Amino acid sequence: MSLRFKREHLRAPLKSNCLYLMEDYILKAYLLNISEGGVLLDNLPSIPPVRAMPMMFPLIDYPELSLMHPDVLFSLEVKHLEKRIIRMKGRIVRSFEGFSEVDKIFATKIGCEFVNPGPLEKSLISKYVSRYARNLIYFLGLFEGRGQKADKTMLLRKTAELLGYDPDMQIARMRLKALHDYQSLESV
Repeated sequence: MSLRFKREHLRAPLKSNCLYLMEDYILKAYLLNISEGGVLLDNLPSIPPVRAMPMMFPLIDYPELSLMHPDVLFSLEVKHLEKRIIRMKGRIVRSFEGFSEVDKIFATKIGCEFVNPGPLEKSLISKYVSRYARNLIYFLGLFEGRGQKADKTMLLRKTAELLGYDPDMQIARMRLKALHDYQSLESV
């Protein structure tokens, strides 16, 4: 009998900056993904203590890309999409017990769970994750779609840009990254 672990919440990529308060300083980290339960942060300049820390980050309100005409999709720019600023408290969930100060410096990815998120924030995050999931499925479908190669490549690159992927990377590598993110959406 094999044991299966399931995530409590589905997660989606969210490549953005996150500000957090530590003591009397406002510091910036890079946000990699989000779920209703928390975020994965990278490149924290300093590891905060385990207690709850105030944090804030933008959450993009993506349209449903599969419902858009390609001409409209091509006219979209991420910087023009509506963003909501989410303010929450988070707590580091990774233990650094036994780590030296040097070891802590090299630990770049840190999970942070939300502490008492409000219903509005939970709802906005849930909407973001489900919308991103649908857009990611649409994006993966573009790799398999038929049509003119040049048009398909342009649509792939534009959709990649909108979803936070590097639009200039090789198509095969782009597909692998999208597949990895799709697998991360699912419960493990």
